[in-house]
Amino acid sequence: MNGFMRMAVDNAVLSGNLIVEVDETNLVPGQDLSLYPGKVFRRQGGAPGQAIFGTKFPNVSQENMMLFDKARVLADESTGFPSFAHGQTGVSGVGRTASGISMLMGAAQGSTKTIIKNVDDYLLRPLGEGFFRFNMQFDFDPEIKGDLEVKARGTESLMANEVRSQRLMQFLQIASNPALAPFAKFQYVIREIAKSMDLDPDKVTNNMDEAALQAEIMKGFQQPAGPEQGGMMPPAGANAMDPTGAGGGNIGTGQVPVPGEQGFSANGQGNIQQAEAAGQQQPPMGPLQ
Repeated sequence: MNGFMRMAVDNAVLSGNLIVEVDETNLVPGQDLSLYPGKVFRRQGGAPGQAIFGTKFPNVSQENMMLFDKARVLADESTGFPSFAHGQTGVSGVGRTASGISMLMGAAQGSTKTIIKNVDDYLLRPLGEGFFRFNMQFDFDPEIKGDLEVKARGTESLMANEVRSQRLMQFLQIASNPALAPFAKFQYVIREIAKSMDLDPDKVTNNMDEAALQAEIMKGFQQPAGPEQGGMMPPAGANAMDPTGAGGGNIGTGQVPVPGEQGFSANGQGNIQQAEAAGQQQPPMGPLQ
């Protein structure tokens, strides 16, 4: 990777400027060949033609960077630590989704677990065996004497907790079925999930009495406030699950009545106006005899 990067930089330096070629036979001898804007070269008499040529060096840095990327892929395969595991962006293919990148990260952690296992097998276990044998031979306390086997369980406990946590979560999803929920001991499952996550179950979980009290408190928060708490009383026959949005009430529902239909507000006014017109057409009655 370093070699291809150096080649790309060197090529970029050459291709980023012009290479000047000068035919001195057509120029007056003794001239300064430095270049700057507005420079004038004096030319001798003779056949016409160009005496100064500018050559553009080819840019092949893109090909070098492609080889750089290929070398990085080979380095990822050799070391077991892929680039996306330490923050590389632009991952395509399987790594575009959350589940895909999770699978890739899980596979990449296998090499890390192998390193931890090597530390357990070739450092911690021999060191523990040496201390144990020294104490068995030279310590004066007879209560610690015994025939024991030293075993480093760093990788084993790490993988066991990971697998156990996944299985507990799968069981919790299965037991969430209402038909299977009565057969599951959720208190034990929750405590074991907390243990697999290296949490103190006594601090992060409740027992049965505490869970019942917590459920009552949460139920009080979820219930709507009644009239005595300042809430509004729902109308008689109201249904909160009514899909029309009226809640089962009969106010403001249905279509607006048109003229001539029952319930139209102008119907009564029309009858009153007709009665008044009929009363005006009748002759006035004389005094009673």
